[in-house]
Amino acid sequence: MKKKEKEHLKTDPFIRFFETAFAFIKSHRRWIVMGAAAVALVVLALMLLLLFRNLSSSGENTLYAEAFRVRNDGKMTLDQKIAALQKMKFKRGISASGRLFLAALHYEKGELAKAEALLTAMPASRLRLLNDEKHALYAQVLAAGGKSAEAEAVLNRLLAEKKTVLSRELILIQLAKLQRKDRRYAEAAATLQRVIAEHPDTPGAMEAQSLLSTIANPAPTAP
Repeated sequence: MKKKEKEHLKTDPFIRFFETAFAFIKSHRRWIVMGAAAVALVVLALMLLLLFRNLSSSGENTLYAEAFRVRNDGKMTLDQKIAALQKMKFKRGISASGRLFLAALHYEKGELAKAEALLTAMPASRLRLLNDEKHALYAQVLAAGGKSAEAEAVLNRLLAEKKTVLSRELILIQLAKLQRKDRRYAEAAATLQRVIAEHPDTPGAMEAQSLLSTIANPAPTAP
């Protein structure tokens, strides 16, 4: 090779870069291997985490499906449904619905103290909707037990919370029913009018209109 060509190679920036990189790898080979191993371990850990989450989600779905089946099994009595659900180990995802099913069954059976205790002890779910439904059911249980003020406070907190995902017209209708039950007809009518104004062309608006007519034309009381 001619002298000029050798000098050109020495001054070529690409050649110098590769020579420098090769020299660095050679002198730091041990640390580079250790770093690559560490990266591989992190990647493996992430893969295992994703696998675990997928398996966990699959397990939650299976548990929810079984709880839903029990809740709606027409051949089982309330006591049989309660006993079956009590044996299940619900988690904090979609399967947390099972705790709501259990509380609702106690409510249907008239066991308000048990329903209230279950809802109070129920841990927060990872699903916001289930948390909202828990509060709505809790308000219903409180109202049935004569704790109207507490029930109304729960519903008003749901309405005031910006992160509430439960349909607000459903919360308002529940509130209106509570007000009507307490013979606060003017407040109930105002709440129903709010449903019609804020949520028109919805099933909730239709129900609100129907309830409004019962307040405007109450059934005659027996003599």
